[in-house]
Amino acid sequence: MRLPRELETERLCLRPPGAGDEALLFALFSDPEVVRYLSFRPYADPERARTMLAQVRRAWERHAGELSSEKTSYLYVVCERAGAAVGTLGVRRETYGYELSYALARSAWGRGYMPEAVRAASDWLLENGAWRVFATCHVDNTGSQRTLEKAGFEREGCMRRYFTFPNLGPEPADGYLYARVREA
Repeated sequence: MRLPRELETERLCLRPPGAGDEALLFALFSDPEVVRYLSFRPYADPERARTMLAQVRRAWERHAGELSSEKTSYLYVVCERAGAAVGTLGVRRETYGYELSYALARSAWGRGYMPEAVRAASDWLLENGAWRVFATCHVDNTGSQRTLEKAGFEREGCMRRYFTFPNLGPEPADGYLYARVREA
C-alpha cells in the first residue's frame, strides 16, 4: 500500500513535510502542553526539530509513501486550506494494523481539525486495503479521546501500566486503545 502524497478534506490538506517546516515542528514540539501526553520531553533546541525533519523527509524520499513493511513510518503536516500549518499526523504500519499519531498546535485546539485529519487518514487506509487502524492515548487525555471518537474510532480497552509519559513522571501509565476496522 502506498500513501498518497496529499490528502484533502473540506478544511485541511495533509502533505509531506517540506524544507520550511522546521519552525512548525519546533514550535509544536517545544510546547509543554502539546507534548504533555506524548512519549518525549519538549524540544529545547531547534536542532532536534531539524533532525526530525530530515528523518521524516528521507522516509518520504526513499520509500515514496510505501507501507509494505512493519515499522515504516510517515509524517504528514496538517495545514488549513488557507495554508497555515497547524499540526502533524503520523502513519505507521505495525503488526496488527496501521497506527496513527498526531499533535496539534494549541492555537488550533477546539476547531475540530484533528478529528477531520484522523478521519481522512483512517478512511483512506480502510478504503485502500487496511483492515485495522488504531491509536492510543493516556487515560487522562480527554482531548485525544474526543478526537478519536469524533473520527469514528471505538475504545477497545485500557492497557494497564503500558506506556511511559516522561512529562508526567517516571512510572508507566494506563492508556486507552482505540480502533476503526474494515468490516469483513
